[in-house]
Amino acid sequence: MRPASLGEVAEAMGGTLAGVSDELAGTLVGGAVVDSRLVREGQLFFALRGRSDGADFAPEALLRGAVAAVAQRPLPEVPTVVVEDPLAALGELARWSLAREEDPPTVVGITGTVGKTTTKDALAAILRAAGRRVWATEGNFNNEIGLPLTILSAPPETEVLVLEMGATHAGDIAHLCRIAPPTVGVLTAVSPVHLDSFGTLEGLAAAKGELALALPENGVLVYPANAPVGATGPGKTLERRVTFGNGPEANLQADEVAEQEAGLSFTLRVRDTGGEREEPVQVEAPVFGTHLVEPLLAAAGGALALGVGSEECARGLRRLRRTGLRGEVYRLRDGITVYDDSYNASPAAVAAVLRYGAEGARRRGARLVVVLGGMFELGGGARAYHHEAGRLAWEVGVDLLVCVGDEARWYAEAFPGNTLLYESAEAAAEGLSGELAAGDYVVVKGSRGVGLDLLTRKLKERLALV
Repeated sequence: MRPASLGEVAEAMGGTLAGVSDELAGTLVGGAVVDSRLVREGQLFFALRGRSDGADFAPEALLRGAVAAVAQRPLPEVPTVVVEDPLAALGELARWSLAREEDPPTVVGITGTVGKTTTKDALAAILRAAGRRVWATEGNFNNEIGLPLTILSAPPETEVLVLEMGATHAGDIAHLCRIAPPTVGVLTAVSPVHLDSFGTLEGLAAAKGELALALPENGVLVYPANAPVGATGPGKTLERRVTFGNGPEANLQADEVAEQEAGLSFTLRVRDTGGEREEPVQVEAPVFGTHLVEPLLAAAGGALALGVGSEECARGLRRLRRTGLRGEVYRLRDGITVYDDSYNASPAAVAAVLRYGAEGARRRGARLVVVLGGMFELGGGARAYHHEAGRLAWEVGVDLLVCVGDEARWYAEAFPGNTLLYESAEAAAEGLSGELAAGDYVVVKGSRGVGLDLLTRKLKERLALV
């Protein structure tokens, strides 16, 4: 965010100043925060309501260097920008900060049910390797709070903003696009998730399609060749559409996919994306899991849309570092290998990890142990989706299925093999270390709320290499 005075910022949000001297009204503001513990000098503290009232923490934020608080009411002994809705004001400030730039950064919006964070990390790595000044979503700050905070934390010299855009309800992505109008949109995938909110896969696809509909006519949409039509902005006129996948019609394809000790390798083929035809290039990326190839293709598509060549894509992917708990591989004592993809889960992601785990265990001649936490927000079809994953676990050859949490018992109902059930990640951490044998290949996957990162952390502690 380019610094602006507190008075300018208040006006931009439609707020009024309370307890603010003329001198303080001229003080420059350089960013925003919603957690009083994270305040840095010169930022605005937004007092949001959640499990607690953010206004209660405004004095602490002031002591840590906040210029003022943004709240629904004047706060005693705290300079305050009074607004009707602090959350809406946060979004409005981010929108204003972009709109006021003479040369605003190009916004790339990334959405999809799986693969957003991998695509974001990969695209940022490619663009940085190509010499672009990039600012990208940290972690998965992809909602109405995280996206504005990402924008407001961007350095003034930023050329490209790479923003994840998540959705739990219809209209969420359209709202985020009003804050940060994208020029390039990247759709990673559409698969069952949040169906308790969207109802059907068609409704989910339409919600993801809000990104395509928000693009300008000179914009570019990158999406899977097999994406539902509703997710691709049907009827929307765009300068370019770039598809990726395995089918012959896809503009970006990956051939000769292999996994080495250092990560993935494949041949990237680019076919008529609106520019000159490019020669195939060899890609090597330090990530693990053949199911990650499509997010890497999506990232390459986003880079090509911004004028980066395929050779530069390959160079950038060699430098990729993924956000934690997404496909990390580590080794424990007695030759035990863990593939930790515990950050989150959906039916498509669980299926991909099961197949990948089976491949990894076969290559090593190892026993395959899979730890699955429940999948959340699947609506009325939740039990059926878990049953489908349980059957797939049996089909691909899982030797021991470890089910964690209430929903995870549904995996076991459809899995006829050896099963362990635990009520919590903590209980699983206590029991699993004693169940593992030398040479096991362990795969961990589950929804974030299950907390399987606790289990993997405990395994590292108890079975560390000596």
